[in-house]
Amino acid sequence: MSIRGIKNKADGIYMKYRKQIIPEFFYVGYVGLLAQYLRSGLFSFFVSLFLCPIAHGYVKCAMKLVDDEHPLIDYHQSMIGIIEFPRVAPAYLMRKAIILFITLLCALPILLSVHSLIPEFSLEWISSLGNTLIQTEFFVPNFEEIHVLMSNSLLILNIIVCIFVYLFLTALFTPVPYVMELEEFSWSECISYSIRLMRGHMIDFLMLYVSYFIRHVIYWMITGLCMLAIGSLNEILTLFCMVTSLFLYIEIFKGRFEIAKYLFYQEIRGDHDERNRGN
Repeated sequence: MSIRGIKNKADGIYMKYRKQIIPEFFYVGYVGLLAQYLRSGLFSFFVSLFLCPIAHGYVKCAMKLVDDEHPLIDYHQSMIGIIEFPRVAPAYLMRKAIILFITLLCALPILLSVHSLIPEFSLEWISSLGNTLIQTEFFVPNFEEIHVLMSNSLLILNIIVCIFVYLFLTALFTPVPYVMELEEFSWSECISYSIRLMRGHMIDFLMLYVSYFIRHVIYWMITGLCMLAIGSLNEILTLFCMVTSLFLYIEIFKGRFEIAKYLFYQEIRGDHDERNRGN
């Protein structure tokens, strides 16, 4: 199936089961926002660690929607990241740790160049940073901070490199949740098998993401502008803006993209099995 075919099929499945998808995806997103909204750094950090596998709810829902003839999703699928935490957490936490460690190594020039803007190191500050890095699911750019960074061309180049590295590693490990769900592998086996599956398919995945990228930008722009306009007025308004933005996130991007990722996995898994049979 071509990338266009995957996208069209994903859009069709989403529209067919939209009334099921939106509430279940909203539950996953709402729980994921808890750590992002908490203000206590250390407590928030540990909550973030606990909620890291919450995104597996998206995976499980998408798999059921694609695989079942008459799917019916409920909290057993959307909350599986918490219900089966011991099973799913190792793969999610180690995948995130590898991605963030390599990305932070690439970001050292940024950290060194803006060290004067960084507050004094403390347990609270480190915990807040860890929380921010773990909860990347609903990242919305801060346009004021971006404006400051854009004044330094070398900084811009380093940021672009970091974004590329982060997206490359994220794409490389995309099959991990599906492998974990369908195979009895350890987290290390899931990661290594994911790398083998993605070999030769990175450009295809990039094309798939690009086909949804404009939708993601729309979410960023609308939510970012709303946060900029009303977020500083009141904490209740900030929380309201964050929660309501989930519906936009699911409707224009997340619902379709999660289904498309699983369809993509099925395609590359089929290609991998055919190559093995040929050998």
